Amino acid sequence: MSELELVRLSNGLRVALDPMPGLGTASLGVWQRVGARWEPAEHNGVAHLFEHMAFKGAGARDARQFAEAIENVGGHLNAATSYERTAYYARVVAEHAPFALDLIADILFAPHWNADDLEKEKGVVAQERGEAFDIPDDRVFELHQAALFEGQALGRPILGEANTLANVSIETLTRFRDAHLSPEQVVISIAGAFDRVAFLDVAERRYGGLKATPAQAFAPARPLAGRGREARKLEQAHLVLSWPAPPAGAEALYAARLLAEIFGGGMSSRLFQEVRETLGLAYTIEAFLDTLEDCGRLMVYAGCDAKNAAAVADIVGVQLARLAETGPEPSELLRAKAVARAGMLMGLEAPSARAEARASQVFQRDRLIPFEDIGAKVEAVTAGEIQALARAALAGPVCASVIGPKAGLGALDRLDAS
Repeated sequence: MSELELVRLSNGLRVALDPMPGLGTASLGVWQRVGARWEPAEHNGVAHLFEHMAFKGAGARDARQFAEAIENVGGHLNAATSYERTAYYARVVAEHAPFALDLIADILFAPHWNADDLEKEKGVVAQERGEAFDIPDDRVFELHQAALFEGQALGRPILGEANTLANVSIETLTRFRDAHLSPEQVVISIAGAFDRVAFLDVAERRYGGLKATPAQAFAPARPLAGRGREARKLEQAHLVLSWPAPPAGAEALYAARLLAEIFGGGMSSRLFQEVRETLGLAYTIEAFLDTLEDCGRLMVYAGCDAKNAAAVADIVGVQLARLAETGPEPSELLRAKAVARAGMLMGLEAPSARAEARASQVFQRDRLIPFEDIGAKVEAVTAGEIQALARAALAGPVCASVIGPKAGLGALDRLDAS
């Protein structure tokens, strides 16, 4: 088999097959359209805790036997939770891909859950929260999310809080799983070397019996012009700014990614050259996109001396305004396209990246898109499209957050004044 293929099981569950000739391994996973965005406020953190409980044993194996099972075949299995997705993924040699998919089915359908293990994992998550709190360039993004989506599920931390996780029981986990585990909300994806027949046999046998359940809706995203601040005795101020951008799956996303690259994506970008190289105001500054199903943000992160934070914020705003006023230079557009093309080609060589990309394509468009088509869309982006996106960003609410010495918090006051 050497062709990209989207297969639908008997119950409609979609399986993305992306063979990569010449490889001896495969990356595979099961992606669910569920995450922190679907959580009720009183159970904030349940999606992430559910993922943690996945490794307490499943099927015929206890926790140790489960870990040994994947490592006995030289494989690696892990999981991740975001606001809109939960993923269980593995990397194995080709012959063991069906076995890994079978193990993930045990996690979803036959987990070993008991109250003692649940309380232990709540403690582990508390340590994870503490670690994230101690890392300022993680904490500042949590502050930003809370300010951007204040009063919304999207503004609550993925890791939850001690008081909300205290409310989670085995029954809570079961209800959460049953509400969101349906064929329409699950995508299986594999890239690399694998036996198509054997893999689809396991997919149909273990996942084909999954019954449809009504999709659980979430509230539309309402991004705000919020401000997040936290004074701490740190060596640096950590600053995050964001403006509106296209949501995931939008056609304008190709132009938006080029905008982010030109704005602050690399060493030749406007922000790096001005803030770092010309003025020496920051060691780290970068721009990137963050996208959800119905909302996107053009993000900028900078780490700098507290006394420079306000100046850095000013320069970021000025550079975005210049892009909105005149658009990118022809050389900038060519360079951004070259970076995008190279990044895509590098990703093509990584089966894990391909498997995840295919799952995203299925969720967003219900089809698989050849990478050549993506490359063509990137090449077709015009300077005018990028300029229009910069203008749209400036017309929307800007959200900002800072963590660090009190002197750095003045960047938010400067932003409000301007």
